[in-house]
Amino acid sequence: MLDNNQIYIHADQVITKVSEPELKDMSKLTLFANHEGNRDESQVQCFLTLFDSSTHTVYFRQRKSSNLILWDLFAPSDTLQRLLQYSVKASKFDYLLWPESWQSPPKLLVFDMDSTFIQIEVIDELAKRHGVGDSVSKVTEAAMRGELDFSASLISRVACLKGLSQTTIADICADLPLTEGVDRLVKKCHQSDVKVAIVSGGFTPFVEHIKKNMDLYQVKANDLQVNSGRLTGELMGDIVDAKAKAEYVIELAYKLKLKNTEIMTIGDGANDLQMMRVSGFSLAYRAKPAVQAEARGRMNSTHLNHLIDIFDW
Repeated sequence: MLDNNQIYIHADQVITKVSEPELKDMSKLTLFANHEGNRDESQVQCFLTLFDSSTHTVYFRQRKSSNLILWDLFAPSDTLQRLLQYSVKASKFDYLLWPESWQSPPKLLVFDMDSTFIQIEVIDELAKRHGVGDSVSKVTEAAMRGELDFSASLISRVACLKGLSQTTIADICADLPLTEGVDRLVKKCHQSDVKVAIVSGGFTPFVEHIKKNMDLYQVKANDLQVNSGRLTGELMGDIVDAKAKAEYVIELAYKLKLKNTEIMTIGDGANDLQMMRVSGFSLAYRAKPAVQAEARGRMNSTHLNHLIDIFDW
């Protein structure tokens, strides 16, 4: 049985308890999984099997919270990358690879909206109300997998909404289903002086509604054109695509005087990859395969409020 918060070392296929070493020059990888009651010890065994084929030296510690069992691993970057690639990604654990300057948690969280901050794709909900749900949702799914050009696919999907009453937007806004745990996370961020923003390939009324209700720092999305109370099927202004998302993160960093290592981006679709590349922390939340392959972290079974435990907020 491992002692909570005790530092261990895995070296030469042996795990030994050690006095706390100097870890600040090493890279850091955090693994985490939900408590499983009486089966928690099996999670420890699953964790230890990750080292079965590794001959490299890794320091680690176990942490427990009311929600999670966590493991912080410390080693040179190339060692953690190999462990991540050949063991962790194939395991059941969710994980977060910290930036090289890992001593501090992020000071800004930038979320995608659809299927990340909220549980739905709002364009699909609008399309359902307009009787074109099936055709639009298929295009949305392909675009999020990165199989279609995002801007072109968005233009074609918005065109399908021509004639939809503007009141439908208000109806959907009134009942947006938040992703599990995000309300607790935002509340804790407010208490910890961490800014929260949304940049979305979705639409402005929805992000503005969330911003107002949850007191978010900044939001950005696409503007739908409306004429006589109905959608025209066109957008106004520049499209918030993958490039625009990345530029927005850079803009927020400049405004807040933050380094990229002080920023976390969170998303699920291929149009989130560029913003993930300009932030030190990145998290794939219930994400498409291409995003999980590139992001520096994933959440497939845990929830967004668990970032509170990971960052000890």
